[in-house]
Amino acid sequence: MDRATQHEVAARVIDQHAARTTTLAEEPHRIPVVSYVSEEHHRREQRVLFRDSPVLACLSVDIPEPGDSITIESGGVPIVVVRARDGGVRAHLNVCRHRGTQLTRGRTSGSKSFSCPFHGWVYDADDGRLLAQPRSCDGFAGIDAASLGLRPLAAVEAHGLVVVRPGSDAPIDADGWLAGLGPELAVRDYHALIPYAQASSTWNCNWKLLIDTFLESYHVPTLHRVSLGAAYLGIASPFDAYGPHNRIVVPQTAILDQGERPRHEWELLAHSVLQYFLAPNVIISNITGYVMVWRFLADAVDRTTVEHAFYTSEPVSTDADRERFDQRFAAARTVTGAEDFPESELIHRNLASGMTETTIAGRNEPGIIHFHRMIASALAASS
Repeated sequence: MDRATQHEVAARVIDQHAARTTTLAEEPHRIPVVSYVSEEHHRREQRVLFRDSPVLACLSVDIPEPGDSITIESGGVPIVVVRARDGGVRAHLNVCRHRGTQLTRGRTSGSKSFSCPFHGWVYDADDGRLLAQPRSCDGFAGIDAASLGLRPLAAVEAHGLVVVRPGSDAPIDADGWLAGLGPELAVRDYHALIPYAQASSTWNCNWKLLIDTFLESYHVPTLHRVSLGAAYLGIASPFDAYGPHNRIVVPQTAILDQGERPRHEWELLAHSVLQYFLAPNVIISNITGYVMVWRFLADAVDRTTVEHAFYTSEPVSTDADRERFDQRFAAARTVTGAEDFPESELIHRNLASGMTETTIAGRNEPGIIHFHRMIASALAASS
């Protein structure tokens, strides 16, 4: 988001706050409860959203140097993403061709090859070629080693993001996938971020319930009354859609302290959370000085793993900086872990009772409406 866009969005905050309103959808939207609790619906989402479609795998800075790799899972597909020797990115199915175990786990740095932890088969990290079958005693004679390389998956890098297609090597048009959001993300300089901290947690609810809480600020004055309520406006929240993705701005009350300055000079990022949702399952929260990435893994219809990563805009070189960022990271985990996510677990249990057919997203919750309509549209198109 460039400065002109920041001023324009800040002006929208001013107008919405003055009118005691927010961005409104055309009409309320009823969300079928089966979309949260149905096993069949979950399987369709896994295939269409998490396998066939591109997904954000990581930020470029997660694999900065040749041989660096990171493992992810999407739709049940284990994937390893590698920084290649030529500086590009590669993605492989993270499955050994021998007996099918995961070849590598977690992150690696500077690796030229992967050695399977089960029987020691060795693969080139760059192109996935099978390099060795140690101690095999010609047990695989007659099978062409060239046919036993790792299965390649499509991967592309743009604007500091690494995007993969978990289900195939069909090419990805990154800017086409971003649907007009690319230039705005490019201004954010994600390629220059510095990884600081990461954590994960697992919750007994559908993945969409957790994302729903990020897509509206309507709940902030109530659910977060003690923790955040006084710090955020709670109503004015400009929303914009970009294909399947969206942008939501959650302004702090401090944004109004700019007082008599001309509205075209009002600062946005110093007093707001600038949040991007990248379909199907990633939230990127931008705050002055740092960025948080939330990735929601749909492990089962009623179980979700949340991967939470924290990045700083500048090197952390002082104890004061470390204390400040540690506090920010811990605060985000505390608010979501003690308020948002437990509420989602409770909602899931209520919906799973079978006594409710729909929930309702109001016109004042356009992010949720857009999110669920995007999913419904993708599933319908695949039928």
